[in-house]
Amino acid sequence: MLLNVSLAFVKPGERLPFRHEVIIPPQKIFGETVRFPQPAVFEGTYMLEEDSLLLEGRFTAEAAGSCAYCLAPVTYQVDVPFDEVFLHLDKLSRIAPEQSGEDEQLTFQGKEVDLDQLALSLAVLDLPMRLVCRDCSEKQAEDSLDDAHACQKESPVVHPFSALQQLLTKDQEV
Repeated sequence: MLLNVSLAFVKPGERLPFRHEVIIPPQKIFGETVRFPQPAVFEGTYMLEEDSLLLEGRFTAEAAGSCAYCLAPVTYQVDVPFDEVFLHLDKLSRIAPEQSGEDEQLTFQGKEVDLDQLALSLAVLDLPMRLVCRDCSEKQAEDSLDDAHACQKESPVVHPFSALQQLLTKDQEV
């Protein structure tokens, strides 16, 4: 579904509020499927300045997947600010394609803007490397606290590097 920005052409230079929902299909990320069970939401303002449409506001979505450790269902709340500029293709047609930068620039045509690709980019870039449930993240935090000073503990086993181990234990420089 496209965002209708025709009012911006009637009132150029004026910030106009909008709310737009986008459905993001399931995505394979690092071999795991991440679903977006509810429509993602763009809320903010848009404004037309010459041949550019400025959009800013907040993007929210809910991502669902499996815990990387125990495979329990996990949800992650995506909530990121956005500030994007879309160039009007009708105005760009007068510029040579190599000068316009169309490949790298967000664009729109007519009086509607497709926000699907922007929604996908914002959602995926905000996701953590791995989805982890609360139980596993708490256990992982406890384990890392226990292991934080493991290299400095006294070892009952005598090994060739025991002298170095003692230096580390006494916080001396080597």
